[in-house]
Amino acid sequence: MHPTASALLAAHRAHLLNQLSGENLNITLSREINAYLDWSQTRSINALVKLEDIQRVAQQYVLEQAPTPELQAQILHLVKAAINSPINDKTYIHQLIEHKDYLAIVDKIASHEKLRADIIHTIVGNPVYAKLLSDIVYQALSDYLVNENPLAKKVPGVSSLMKMGKGLMESTGGNAAIESALKSYLHKNTQKIVDISEKILIKTLDAKQIHHVADQLWHKIKGLSLSTVKQYLKPQDIEFGVETGVMLWNHARHTSYAKEMLNELIAAWYNDFAQQDGVSLLASLNISRESLVQDILVFAQSVVADMLATGFIAERIDAQLNEFYNSEAVAQIFAS
Repeated sequence: MHPTASALLAAHRAHLLNQLSGENLNITLSREINAYLDWSQTRSINALVKLEDIQRVAQQYVLEQAPTPELQAQILHLVKAAINSPINDKTYIHQLIEHKDYLAIVDKIASHEKLRADIIHTIVGNPVYAKLLSDIVYQALSDYLVNENPLAKKVPGVSSLMKMGKGLMESTGGNAAIESALKSYLHKNTQKIVDISEKILIKTLDAKQIHHVADQLWHKIKGLSLSTVKQYLKPQDIEFGVETGVMLWNHARHTSYAKEMLNELIAAWYNDFAQQDGVSLLASLNISRESLVQDILVFAQSVVADMLATGFIAERIDAQLNEFYNSEAVAQIFAS
């Protein structure tokens, strides 16, 4: 290296390090951050980044990569920390949810009459519901005939006669025949019973009843602390929840629906908002330029200071400048 080039290299290196040291650090960072933001305000997002590139990167990082065991461990650690936090002992539901907001949610739920009817119809249409209802009706009828028959209660001696008759029926197998006949009748009329129950449920679970139930629920839960949830959750339940969540996500992210929907949502956002510059877009998210500069400085100052202290910045300056001052172009300049 030419002696003059070597001297210039040392001076250049010292100048850059001085720009990032002491009080100059804040001045330099502020100047460069604002210069970048000034430039970015002149460029729209769609002028800098293509839609296809955003979609490709999103597919790669959101859908193509499975959550690592380390990430799962971190999620599990944070969930357990949140549930076991002592803050939950002194925080109550009514402090997090205002009564007026709770009522607004209830009003919205109660207003969806068609949705409520569709949910009830789906539930009662399930074969499990039909069998459960049939069993309940059978049990109620059997109990009524044996124990609650009004004739047996009001007419002296009938109760004893019925019990004697029941014993006789059981000994002769007649009871089994009655049971079979009753179950056969219920089986044939199950759909009719289900239809009646659906109409009753729709009529009963109207908006007024939903408000009544919701009001009772609010008065029951509003004074509960958040730590109440711990009595229902064991450590293995939390682990199961995280593992199941990861399993479900790993299945969903491989579906064509997830891939197509992700691309569609990115395109919808890009087509509507990518004509804005980055600073304006952040402002629409309530992140002002002033607060952005201030927050960047808070983090950048400590990071750059540590990079200086460990010699990292000096190494990178040398890596960049040595190549230049050792170049043939610089040698020719001094030679001429």
